[in-house]
Amino acid sequence: MRKKWSYRDEIRSIAMQRNVAYLLHFTQLANLGGIVKHGLLPRRELMAMEDIAYVSDISRLDGNNDAVSVSISKLNKTMFDTKRAKSGHSEWVILGLPAAILWTKNCQFCWRNAAKNEIVHHRGRRDGPWAFNKMFAGSEETRSGLDLSEPTDPQAEVQVMGRIEPDFILGAIVNRQSMVRPVSDILSNLPGDPREVVVEGF
Repeated sequence: MRKKWSYRDEIRSIAMQRNVAYLLHFTQLANLGGIVKHGLLPRRELMAMEDIAYVSDISRLDGNNDAVSVSISKLNKTMFDTKRAKSGHSEWVILGLPAAILWTKNCQFCWRNAAKNEIVHHRGRRDGPWAFNKMFAGSEETRSGLDLSEPTDPQAEVQVMGRIEPDFILGAIVNRQSMVRPVSDILSNLPGDPREVVVEGF
């Protein structure tokens, strides 16, 4: 019997057509050990745990404590720089995650910053192909210079509803060579092949 085409299949098809290969999530290096142990957890689950986690803000501006925020293909540089500056911590890690999260996990697609009124007060659904497609909407002019896989708004984000298991981690980006060894050592606790740690300027 032929499998029924689902909305998850449609999201996967759009992602493949756009060559979306990976997602990104930034966090303080101090959190990496806990992430390797428990996965990426929404704030509500973090607050219920005994393990210490360093959050980038006291509260989420979008009010969604049940989501883990990730970026598609390219980091939200504005948000990353702001949170790094506010935290006072210099050691951060950007984690690479597979695009398959988009269609295997329950996701809310935010074509603007999730705290924007347009998103917060949106009355329609944000969990299907329409919302995912809207992340890439725009004219040739508004999308000029963007890769096919990059959302139109640089602050667009995906809210993954629930935990992202640690074995989803593909690798990490750090901004100093001195961080490669400690990050590699932590990631070596993950099952499977060793994860690559790349040095890039933030």
